[in-house]
Order: sequence, then structure tokens, then C-alpha cells
Amino acid sequence: MKLIVNADDFGYSRGVNEGIVKAIEEGIVRSTTLMVNQEGTEHALCLLKNSTLRAAGIHLCITHGQPVAGLEKVASLVDSTGNFKNPTDIYNEGIDKKEVLNEFEAQIMKVKDMGIRITHLDTHHHIHSHPLVLEAFIETAIKYRLPARSINQEMKNLFQSINIPTPDYFCGEWFGEAVSPESFRQFISSAQNQAVGIMELMCHPGTVDQTLAENSSYIDGRRKELNILCQSSTREFLNTNNIQLCGYDFLMSGQ
Repeated sequence: MKLIVNADDFGYSRGVNEGIVKAIEEGIVRSTTLMVNQEGTEHALCLLKNSTLRAAGIHLCITHGQPVAGLEKVASLVDSTGNFKNPTDIYNEGIDKKEVLNEFEAQIMKVKDMGIRITHLDTHHHIHSHPLVLEAFIETAIKYRLPARSINQEMKNLFQSINIPTPDYFCGEWFGEAVSPESFRQFISSAQNQAVGIMELMCHPGTVDQTLAENSSYIDGRRKELNILCQSSTREFLNTNNIQLCGYDFLMSGQ
């Protein structure tokens, strides 16, 4: 089985960025997705330009922070302060698909203009489970010919039917109270027993800094994840069970 361990939230803060880089250099993370509109974005872009990373997916974000596109281009997505609405309000209030496309385009172009290669797309808070956002997400993936994260079987089947590369199985449950070495092995083994070809496991490693402490509800879990992802026993488990680490590039290679 091929395993993509993707670290979400690259760009959230310097501490998160540094944790993700450590998880790549010392651990089993082989893929990350960049938040383009956060306090740590410029630091993350600098790391991408000047380290061995060189490429990242885009963690398309319309539920946290401020838009990259002008406010007039995303009016239905923001509140009275100019910040993105929270996920609940996105679901409960009407949004304009064109404005979602505007923001997705602005976020992608910010990265492309830096000369950074984009590996794939996913979204913060899995907001592409919203029907209109999903339509915009699909249009964006097709336009830029990028693989994309599917978060359930129905979405996977849809993506595959329209030739958007996506892993065979997505695990988003390794989070919060569920994070432990035992649960990591259990999630991986369960997929392998079901003869999954390519699995993606979402993770959120990071070190804690002031930005994270003041803005995120997920703090201690990031440190715990980072520790497990870098443990030699985690790598040994994968090797023993013939599980091969890869990135989203594998989906585009035709192998």
C-alpha cells in the first residue's frame, strides 16, 4: 500500500511551519498543504523557496482569516469585519460560487507567482463538502489539472468519474483525542486489510507559538502528532508492513 501522510495548515504560524518541516525532514510526512492567507504564510513561502520542500498543495481557505482577493470580489464569504465567515455561517447563509472561484484563483495565483509548484488541492475545515464550494473546487482542480483530496467514498467516486486524481481512501480521523501510536497503526492496518492501493492520512503537526496559542483550539495535539510522526517505531511499523510513503506526485506519475 502507498501512504500519503499530508500535513495540513502549513502557513498557519511559524511554529506550525517549523513543526511540519521537522515532520518532513525527521519523520514520515511526505506532503503538505499551504494556507495562503495566514500570519505564517510568508514564512512558509520563504521555506518553500529556500529549502528542500520546493512544492506544496494548497489548503484552500474561505473559513479563517481574510481573503486574498479583494473584498468586493468575495462579499458573500466575509462578515462585517472583512474576515471570512465561520463554517456554520457558510452553510447557513447564501454564498456565491463565482466569489468562491475568485478566492480560490487568488490563492492559487499567489503561490504560482512565487514559482512554487503546486501538488494538489484540499480545503480548510473540509469546506468543499458544501455543494457550491465543491462545484468551485472541482472547476479549480480541472482548470489547473491538479489532484484533489476526496473526504468520503461518494466524493472519491465523483472525482474519479471526471478524471480528477485522488487517493483511494482518506483518513481524517487521526485527530484530537484519537491521536496515539496505537490508533495510527490501527487506521493504517485497517486500510491495508481492505486492499486500499493509495491512502491519505491527514495530520496537523506543529510546535506551539503565540499565534497558534491565541488563535487555534488545537494546540497540544499538534505537539503529540509531531512526536509520533518522528518516532523511529512509526517508521519501523511502516517498513515491517511494506507500506511505502509517497506524496501526491505519485497520483500524477501514472505509476
